[in-house]
Amino acid sequence: MLGRGKAELLLPDATRCDLVTDTHAVEIDFADKWTEAIGQSLYYAFQTNKKPGIILIMEDKKDERHFLKVRSVIMNYNLPIEVFPLRVWEE
Repeated sequence: MLGRGKAELLLPDATRCDLVTDTHAVEIDFADKWTEAIGQSLYYAFQTNKKPGIILIMEDKKDERHFLKVRSVIMNYNLPIEVFPLRVWEE
């Protein structure tokens, strides 16, 4: 669980992290941008000294394939990224 955080936090190098909580630096992106989200979450975690996280916005059930891809890459390379799926069609 992420808990409360600050949105669009300006980092020392003038980049903006989508969400920073007490524990995580989180990239929020749509499912088809999962590859970019991996790199951004790792960079924001590095800049903030927090755990990397991704909130993956899935607008349709077919977006599950992107969720499987991101989890597979994270597991294969043993990356410390937590993925939080946001299944909009279930809301």
